Amino acid sequence: MVLLDTGREAFISRIALADAAQASLDAQYYIWNADTTGYLLGDRLLQAAERGVRVRLLLDDYGIGNKDNDLVAFDMHPNIEVRVYNPFHEGYRSGAPKWASLATGFSSLNRRMHSKTFIVDNSVAIVGGRNIGDEYFDAREDMNFRDRDLLAAGPVVVTVGTQFDEVWNSQWAIPIHALVSSKPSQDEVQKKYRELKEFGNDLNRRPYPLPDSTETRQRLIDSWFDAAIWAPAEFVYNPPVLTGGDEESGTVIADQLIELLNASESEILVESAYFIISDVLLQGVAPLLARNIRIDVLTNSLATNDVWTIHAGYTRNRKAMLLRGIRLYEFRPDAASCRQLLENDGLDCPDIKFSLHSKSVVFDRKVVYVGSFNINPRSRYLNTETALIVHSPALAERIAQDIEENMRPENSWQLVLNDAGELEWHARTDGVDSVVLHEPDTSIWTRIKSYLFSLFSVEKYL
Repeated sequence: MVLLDTGREAFISRIALADAAQASLDAQYYIWNADTTGYLLGDRLLQAAERGVRVRLLLDDYGIGNKDNDLVAFDMHPNIEVRVYNPFHEGYRSGAPKWASLATGFSSLNRRMHSKTFIVDNSVAIVGGRNIGDEYFDAREDMNFRDRDLLAAGPVVVTVGTQFDEVWNSQWAIPIHALVSSKPSQDEVQKKYRELKEFGNDLNRRPYPLPDSTETRQRLIDSWFDAAIWAPAEFVYNPPVLTGGDEESGTVIADQLIELLNASESEILVESAYFIISDVLLQGVAPLLARNIRIDVLTNSLATNDVWTIHAGYTRNRKAMLLRGIRLYEFRPDAASCRQLLENDGLDCPDIKFSLHSKSVVFDRKVVYVGSFNINPRSRYLNTETALIVHSPALAERIAQDIEENMRPENSWQLVLNDAGELEWHARTDGVDSVVLHEPDTSIWTRIKSYLFSLFSVEKYL
């Protein structure tokens, strides 16, 4: 396993793997943005296809309704296939019609493919929390995500490929050309290919240097072997299911995590962008706390959460978690650890807001989970998800240190219940401690919206 802890190394690794592909390249993502990194990686997939590599691109439909022309043109390449997971009906795939369709077909359309895998030649795979977009790869000037991936090699990659094939061949993965009523002409397709190649060749478009030469790519691959941690690993996933799901049923990844929770002896460290604990799950961790097992959780604050409705769901049991002994930390948008997280000399930390997007759990500093699965009901009951579980004290210790670094008061607010039973947010800036009595760095309107939404019991859909 190779830990890809910064956006820059995560993106460069994908570029290098795409360039090294000889036979096949399978990419599966919830989001693929039409921005700088989206176009740059798209260009490398096109280059691979033109070398004769079979390229399969599997995307969830939730965020691609306005990209049909580009995706159909991509699909028209003889070595590229594009499929869309659980698509909306034609004419309802963007804008207001899309939301109307979601409202009327909620039970099925609310189930999304949240998985993220990048598989090359069925021998190397990247698995983790990152989608494809500038904010995941240290390439935006205003906001970037703190995220985490693992680059895996060896037998575990076979299971990653099996999962991709299972979703690809399911009834829910529809060829993009079957979703649109018209196709671009061959001249239009070639024009799009030329534009994509021109974009990829423009050095001024790049957020940082990329491994263009064979020598540079080989040095990078050699560095992976030097840094790799060789350890037993399991790839687990939630398969494509568009029916059922309740508080008792559970899913594959959730069941694996519960087994690891119950086997823990001293410490559980959680880093989850979206963290919603139901009453049932809160009761489930009570025996662990009774055994004096330390449970520390790092999640987004209202100021850093990119989906404030999810934060509202989290707040419903926030005090209950603290009363039971769970320690809560909420990520700060001005985290001082930005200087370690951001590997892009062209960006200035003070001007950038940071948000948490990673999903990792460390058990007793012996076993670590990294994947797309958030600790929330949506990941458990509604989404397809993917995860690597690695039995490695060395990797677990390194990720534990990363999580604890971002829990420090310079990087996160620690939540504390005062003597009156009210929440306090404790932090430190430039050596000065501070205490805030409401959601920090937010407007009163944002706090009101979050509070009002928290009155509704809709956690399963968040």
